[in-house]
Amino acid sequence: MTDERQQMFIERYQIGSVPWDTNITPPEIVAIAAELPPGKALDLGCGTGTNVRYMLEKGWEADGIDFVPQAVEMARAKLAGFPAERYTVLCHDVTLLDQVTGLRAPFDLLIDIGCGHGLPLESQPKYVRDCAALLKPGGVFMVYAHAPTETRAFGWSPDDIQRLFTADFDLVQQVLSIDTTNQSPSGWYRLARK
Repeated sequence: MTDERQQMFIERYQIGSVPWDTNITPPEIVAIAAELPPGKALDLGCGTGTNVRYMLEKGWEADGIDFVPQAVEMARAKLAGFPAERYTVLCHDVTLLDQVTGLRAPFDLLIDIGCGHGLPLESQPKYVRDCAALLKPGGVFMVYAHAPTETRAFGWSPDDIQRLFTADFDLVQQVLSIDTTNQSPSGWYRLARK
């Protein structure tokens, strides 16, 4: 069954209106991949697999999950040249991470680039708990989120990050900025699993 949120993303992929899919791995992920020894990474809301591919290129094992079938098909095609035992891309809803089979947890690194911040409010606490359950103690969770504005209700402010994540994570670093693609306030958050 497809909900309205999923249907919107499916339609956006069908018409090619996916400004978030730049095919470029953000410098924050490049930096964390260079800092940490290669291990296992999970990209939540992986889209067409750009960051999964990057992590594989840097010697990591990497999994991706997205609920848009077309995006998952594109990701699998993008990753076809890598050994199948080094990656998994699954079509599943991140609000049901506790029901996903096939992920190779525990992970050393989780990546959420604009995924969790758009989930329904009632789903967000469970999403964070499920992410914590997938990550090794001391593991890193890199989160990119738009902040809510007067004209856009969704997003995570620094206060939202504190409220949602502090039970399971320590906030190691936050870098607040303006998103260059849409001029909205945003932030990168580096969290460590307690």
